[in-house]
Amino acid sequence: MIEVGSIVNTFFMPVVLFATVVASVSFGVLAAYAVVIGILQTFGSPEQTAPSRPRLVLVPTQNPASGD
Repeated sequence: MIEVGSIVNTFFMPVVLFATVVASVSFGVLAAYAVVIGILQTFGSPEQTAPSRPRLVLVPTQNPASGD
């Protein structure tokens, strides 16, 4: 005769195994993401502000660069 415990075990163990694999892979991906972000924050180049240059705009006192 089939025991109730073996039926529950038959359905329960794959669910536990699947949940363990999903949790392990998720933890590994998040840990790798955190490590890469940490390395980039630590050793990345600091933000450098570019020297400001005047905006190029045409005003009525300037002529466009044309051949006329």
